[in-house]
Amino acid sequence: MTADPRRALLAIQKRLWRNLRQEIEATIEGDPPNIAIYREEFERDLRSYESVSNKSELVRAALAAGVVYLGDYHTLPQAQKTLVKLLLALTRTSRPVILGFEMVRIEHQEHLDRYLADPSSANEERFLHAIDYWTTWAFDWAPYREVLQLCHRRGVRVVGINSDPRDHPHDHLLERDFRSAAVLLEEIRAQPEALLVVFDGDLHVARDHLPLLIDNEVQKAGLPARRRVIVHQNAEEIWWQLARDRLEDTNVVRLAPDAFCVFNASPIEKLHSYLNWVSERETLEPPLATSTWAMVEDEDEDEEDEAEDLAQQRVAEYQEQVHQIACTVATFLEIERDDLDDFHLFTVNDLDFLDWMAEDGAFTERELEDVKRQILSNESYFIPKGDVIYLSDFSVVNAAEEATHFLHHRCSGYRWDKPRDLATDFYFRIVTEALGFFGSKVLVPTRECWREKDCEVFLENYRVRQQERKRRRAAGEEGDGGDTSVLEAMSEERVKVLTNQKLTRRASTLVLEHRDLERRYLEQGGPWPGAGRCLTQPTEVHLLLTHMLGHMLGDKLYFALLLNKVSKSFIRQLFHDPLEQPGLALGRYLELVKSTQGVGHGPSRGERL
Repeated sequence: MTADPRRALLAIQKRLWRNLRQEIEATIEGDPPNIAIYREEFERDLRSYESVSNKSELVRAALAAGVVYLGDYHTLPQAQKTLVKLLLALTRTSRPVILGFEMVRIEHQEHLDRYLADPSSANEERFLHAIDYWTTWAFDWAPYREVLQLCHRRGVRVVGINSDPRDHPHDHLLERDFRSAAVLLEEIRAQPEALLVVFDGDLHVARDHLPLLIDNEVQKAGLPARRRVIVHQNAEEIWWQLARDRLEDTNVVRLAPDAFCVFNASPIEKLHSYLNWVSERETLEPPLATSTWAMVEDEDEDEEDEAEDLAQQRVAEYQEQVHQIACTVATFLEIERDDLDDFHLFTVNDLDFLDWMAEDGAFTERELEDVKRQILSNESYFIPKGDVIYLSDFSVVNAAEEATHFLHHRCSGYRWDKPRDLATDFYFRIVTEALGFFGSKVLVPTRECWREKDCEVFLENYRVRQQERKRRRAAGEEGDGGDTSVLEAMSEERVKVLTNQKLTRRASTLVLEHRDLERRYLEQGGPWPGAGRCLTQPTEVHLLLTHMLGHMLGDKLYFALLLNKVSKSFIRQLFHDPLEQPGLALGRYLELVKSTQGVGHGPSRGERL
C-alpha cells in the first residue's frame, strides 16, 4: 500500500472521472455547433476559486442583488434542491421574488400560470400534458415539482424562459439566451423592485452568456443597472482542488466578487446521475442532511463546524436505505435475521475509504490493490472480509445487488479468503453472482443482463471490424471502420468493461463455450464433462466470465420463480448452502441449469418500448 492511500484513491477517482466524461460524450449527439464555444467559456469561469465561503455569505450577496443566476445540472436532484433552499432564504423578506425557469417554454406561460394557481394532483397531470413535459424536458419531475409547489406557497411568480429556435442551427444556444433575456427584461420592467432569480442550465449562466445579455438589454432599455450574483454548482475542477486539500466537504466557495459555487455532489456522483438518467435507472434518495440556509448573523462559524456532522449524516442516510433494501430481499425470501444493518458502507464520495482499509489492518497488500482495481473498473461490490459494501454510484440496482451479496454472506457464513480449488471457486462465484443479480431483480424487475445473443453479436461485429481493419491497412486507407455498431447492438445493462475489447472478446467466447457444454449435458443426461479451459483463465477473464454467467443465471432464476419452475424455499436454501464445500457449488449450479431449462430472459428494454 502507498504511504498516502487518500492520494492514491484521489488519483484513481480522477481517472475514473475522465473515463465517465468520455462515456458521456459518446452518448451525446446532435449538439448545436456553438456548444463547444459555450462550454469553453463556461469552464473558463470555473478553473479556480478565490476563497472558501459559506451559505450565509451567499444568501446575503443574493439579497443585495437585482438578479441571481443559479446553474442547473438537470439529472442531479441536489441541483434542484439548491434552488429550493435558496428560494426559502430569499422569500423570508417582503421583497417580491420572480423565478425565471428553464423547465417551461415561453409559449407555455398560460399553462404554467394555471398550474401555479392550483398545483393539485389533478391539475398537475393536465399541466404536464399541456406542456408536453416528457418530450420537451423529460428529466425527473419530482424535484421540479417541489420547486413549483414552493413558489405557489411563497407567492413567487414563475416565468418560462425555454425555447427551441430550430431556425438557428448555428447559434442555437445563443439564440435561446437572447429569447430568455427578452422575456426576463419584461419582468424587470414590470417589477423593477423585485429580486429576479434565473434557474437555467449551467452553461447558460456563465458570465459571458445570459448574464451578459441581460446586462446589455437592461442598459439598452435605459433601465438602472442591476447588481448580479452568479451561483454555479459542483464545478468539477474546483472540487478536485478542494479534495486535494482535504476540503471536499466544503459547501460554498467564492469564485469572484459576484460569483459563488455550491457543492452538494462529487464529480463522479454528478456524472453518474446523467448516466443513470440515460439508462432510466432508479437511484437512492439523495440525503436530506442540509442546513436551513437561514439568515442568521452569527451562523458562519456554525456552518464551518457542521460540515463533518453533515457528511456523517449523509452516510448514515444512505446506509439506512441499503439496510432497508437488504431487509426487503430477506422479507421476500422469508429469511429472518436481525443483523442486516451490521455492515460498513462506502460510496464513491468517500475519499477516506482506502485509509480506513489500511488502518483496519485486516486487509493484505494484495487485497488492497484488488480494491483499487475494482474502484477504477467503476463497479459496485461487496467485500466479505469486514462486511464492506462499496457503491460506485447511487443506483438502486447496484445497491440491491450488493445488499443481496451481504445477505447471502450473513446467511451462509462463507469465507471469501478460504482457499478453493479451481472448479469450486469458479462455480462458487457464478452462484454468488446469480444470487446477487436475483436480489436486484426483486427490487428492479426490469433490470437486464448480458445475454448469449449479446456475446454472439459482439463477437460477430468484432470479427467484421477486424476484417475491415485488415482491408483498410492493405489498401493504405486511414481509419478503422468505426466501432459504434458494437455499442448499438448491446443491451442496456452492458458489462462495464466493454471498452476492453480484448477481455470482453475472450470472456464472450468462453461464455458461449460453457453454454454449449450445458446444452450437451442436458441433452445427453450424463455426467458433467467439466468446464475445460473456462477454469484456467487469468484472473481478469475468470472474474468477468463468472460475472456474466452468474448474471445470466440470476436473471433466469428470477423468471423461473415467476413461472413456478422453482420455489421460494429452494432459493432460500441457496442463500444458506455451504457452497465452499468441494463439489457443492457445481452441484447447485447444475441443478439450477436444469431448473431454469427453457426459461427465457424476458423482453429487452428496446423490445418493451
